[in-house]
Amino acid sequence: MHNLQNVTGARLEVFIQYEDDLKKLGSTLQHYLDISNFRYEYREEEPYDLIGYSEVFGFEIELTYIQSRDCSQDYQFILEAFTTDSFQELFDNNMYDLSLWMARYLSLCDNVITMAKTPDKKYMQKFYYDSTSFKRESVCIKLK
Repeated sequence: MHNLQNVTGARLEVFIQYEDDLKKLGSTLQHYLDISNFRYEYREEEPYDLIGYSEVFGFEIELTYIQSRDCSQDYQFILEAFTTDSFQELFDNNMYDLSLWMARYLSLCDNVITMAKTPDKKYMQKFYYDSTSFKRESVCIKLK
């Protein structure tokens, strides 16, 4: 039997611009991602805001309001996900970053604009669906 020494997890962090509230966004994401319903709870520590949780295919997913992140003020929400039980992989920095892929994929949702950091953390890439040209568009923004 082989000894697996290099296990890799996955993570993602996507900023979302959406005109409605957290629960409505959760419903939209449930539909487009075909995931189970988010369960909503208030955080036990400050800022005591509402957060949506879901689990699918070995990922723990959190959807919440943006508090203070280095992101444009136009983005109200953040979707984060990690592979379940990946504490050692996080500690060892042995995680695949799926943020750009998920941001691009979510941009096909109705009225959702997304943004994610590039792997080098020097840029943010914005994705949106242009209903005039019927194309998904992308813009790269340099971080300060």
